[in-house]
Amino acid sequence: MRLLARHIFLVFTGAALAVSSCSKKDLTAYMTSKEHFEYAMKIYLKKDYIKAQEQFAVITYKYSGSDIADDAQFYLAESYYYQKDYVSAASEYDRLISSYPRSEFVEPSIYQLAICYYKLSPGYALDQKFTYEALSAIQNFMDLYPKSAKKQEVDSLYKLVNLKLARKEFENAQTYRKVSEYEAAIAYYDFVINNYYNTEFVPAAMYWKGYCYFRLKQYEKARLTLRKLTEAYPLEKKIISKTLDLVDRINKAEAKEQAAKSTVHE
Repeated sequence: MRLLARHIFLVFTGAALAVSSCSKKDLTAYMTSKEHFEYAMKIYLKKDYIKAQEQFAVITYKYSGSDIADDAQFYLAESYYYQKDYVSAASEYDRLISSYPRSEFVEPSIYQLAICYYKLSPGYALDQKFTYEALSAIQNFMDLYPKSAKKQEVDSLYKLVNLKLARKEFENAQTYRKVSEYEAAIAYYDFVINNYYNTEFVPAAMYWKGYCYFRLKQYEKARLTLRKLTEAYPLEKKIISKTLDLVDRINKAEAKEQAAKSTVHE
């Protein structure tokens, strides 16, 4: 008897859950596209981003040709962004940019795309694929929206990205210098000087470039490089002091070599 009662209870419980599930499943079935979007936005504003993401995804497929499709696409990307799923968010922002080029959400999507790539970029010592992606998005934004209200934020982000890439190249140069591969080091220092001229790594790159020429016994090139450094950065007292010491070493080394040559000829 108890088993029968338990069985009946389970059947009714299962039926109730099934009805409840169906009612939840069919909740948006008879909504218009606008009503469905408003429903999804209510969930989004409650910061239930997983559920919001599911609803926006349905809307983008179900109403792909409607006037709320780009809205849903943007907030789908935002839902991923606030879950810190930056790979998925970047993919969805990119989809909006390519699928709805005239949308009002293109500008914020390009900006958010840059943010996503920057957040995905690792430390300078690792592969900088995402950092370059961030730089590309930033440059695209600057070209398309030079008077944007986001200009200050984009400029700041550009400096951060540029600084990370500059450090990557500078550290590559330092690695080659430390193993006495001076020509390779000079090539990397030149890359920093020519491509990241607004970063803090340029004075050091110029100094070590001069040092490498010194070690290669190319004294005139060394002096020329160091002269450019003192002219370009006269207020950088510490590095200017080091530069003057290095110039003194160069002059003494060259004078010693010339004296040795004169002794041989005599």
